[in-house]
Amino acid sequence: MTAFEKPVQLPENCGIDNFHCGDSVVDKWVLEHSATARKRGTAVIYASYSNGRVAGFYTLSTHSVHRTDVAGGWLQRNASDPIPCVLLGMLGVDDEFKGMGLGSQLLRNAIENALKIADIAGAKALIVDPTGPDAEGFYAHFGFTKLPGTSRMAIRLRR
Repeated sequence: MTAFEKPVQLPENCGIDNFHCGDSVVDKWVLEHSATARKRGTAVIYASYSNGRVAGFYTLSTHSVHRTDVAGGWLQRNASDPIPCVLLGMLGVDDEFKGMGLGSQLLRNAIENALKIADIAGAKALIVDPTGPDAEGFYAHFGFTKLPGTSRMAIRLRR
């Protein structure tokens, strides 16, 4: 069994090399944007390593959703406009490490960090834009629900 290090923030201007997860959206983002995301202020990357190599990663960003963009439901109910949220922009596990539970470990860590953000600055939900049916099933398994009227999914950020 491979041991994975707890995710840590990648330093500014540090990208992810030699990573391939098989999801074209995630792989393209890693190749084209991972080295500049933090510098531009668009995302913070958390990476988990195995033997000095990025085995998986996720990104978090502050975010907001306009009430009118959601067709009802718990996110819209009793919320300000815009609704403060945290965005889980990307999550990927390198092909070499798939099936070892790293994806669920990364997601758990992302939710824990999103809860910290919610405690410090206020956020109602962790939002994700699934890249396809497999990703949608993965997030649904961990309690994310579809946001009415969108292709997005979310989980409440309440302790």
